[in-house]
Amino acid sequence: MLTKLVKAIKSYFVPAQGFICLILTIIFALASTVETSGQDNVFSAGIITDVNFSQISGDMLAGYHRVGYGAGVGVAYRLAPQWNGHVELMYRNAGAQTSPYSPVKYSINVHMAQIPVYASYLTWWDNGLSRIHFDIGMIYGRIINSTIQFPLFEDNAKFMKDNDYSIMAGMGFWFNQHHGIKTRYIRSLSLLMENKTEDIRWKLYYISLQYHYRF
Repeated sequence: MLTKLVKAIKSYFVPAQGFICLILTIIFALASTVETSGQDNVFSAGIITDVNFSQISGDMLAGYHRVGYGAGVGVAYRLAPQWNGHVELMYRNAGAQTSPYSPVKYSINVHMAQIPVYASYLTWWDNGLSRIHFDIGMIYGRIINSTIQFPLFEDNAKFMKDNDYSIMAGMGFWFNQHHGIKTRYIRSLSLLMENKTEDIRWKLYYISLQYHYRF
C-alpha cells in the first residue's frame, strides 16, 4: 500500500526528484509521530482541509471570484520555544473566473499538488497552548491538470507551466489542542503561463481559509 502511494505521489512531481525525498520524509515523520505521540510533543501531525478564493493577473478576469478547494496532511516540529517548522503535502484547485453576476461565463481551472514549507511564530499562550500564530514560508507546486474555458486564451493552453513557486504569509488560531483555523495569502513568484509572442504573462494569487485537525 505504501509503495503504491509513493509511486502515485512521485508521478505528480517528476522530474523534481529532490522533492520526492521530502515527501518520503513527511510520511516517515507522520509514522514516527503516531508511535511517539507521548514524547515531549516535539513532533505533531495533522489533516488539512482548504477553501480558497483565487485570481490570475493578466487574464482579464478581475476579482477573487474563483472558489477552489484543497486537502492534505502536514507535520510540525518545535524549532524553539516560540517557533514551529512545518512541511505539508497538499492537493489544491484554484484559478480564475468571471463574476457570478456576469452574463458571460469564462473560467480557468488549475489542479496542483503542493509542498508548503513554512515557519510559525507562536504567541498568546494559554495553559501551555499557543492560541495564535503567524506564518511565513514558501510553496512548491506541481501542476497536475489545467483547463481554459475562455476563447481568447484557449489556444495558449500549451504554454501553461508545469511548476509553480509561491510565497505565503498568514496567521492561525487554535480553539484547543486539536482544532484550529488558518488564513493565508499566497502569491506566485513564477509564471503560470507565458506566451512571449502575444505578450501573455499569468501569475496566480489566492486567499486560503483552512481547517486543521491536529492529532
